[in-house]
Amino acid sequence: MKPEEIEDHWNNPDNHRWGAYYCPEDPRIIVPRRVRWMGWTINFARPGSFPTLVLMFVWIVVPYDLIRTIGGGIVAGLITGAMSVAILCLLCAHLSSTARWNR
Repeated sequence: MKPEEIEDHWNNPDNHRWGAYYCPEDPRIIVPRRVRWMGWTINFARPGSFPTLVLMFVWIVVPYDLIRTIGGGIVAGLITGAMSVAILCLLCAHLSSTARWNR
């Protein structure tokens, strides 16, 4: 699929339902939000969307709980959780910028 076709699907208002992006023709799992400066969202029409959502949840919650369990306190847990979110955001931004549909 060409980048122009992907952009046309993304711009189609019928593919944005209830604040979520749902487009089976779009090969991406993680896509920019409708208002691009607001971040990223998941294309819930793709088969890999729900495992991706679970992985993101685990990526954030497990480090927080691990630090809290070993006695790090709430602040250490929150800092670890924030670092996990930042790493996840950087990873998603890198993957989306180097993806084959952006070439």
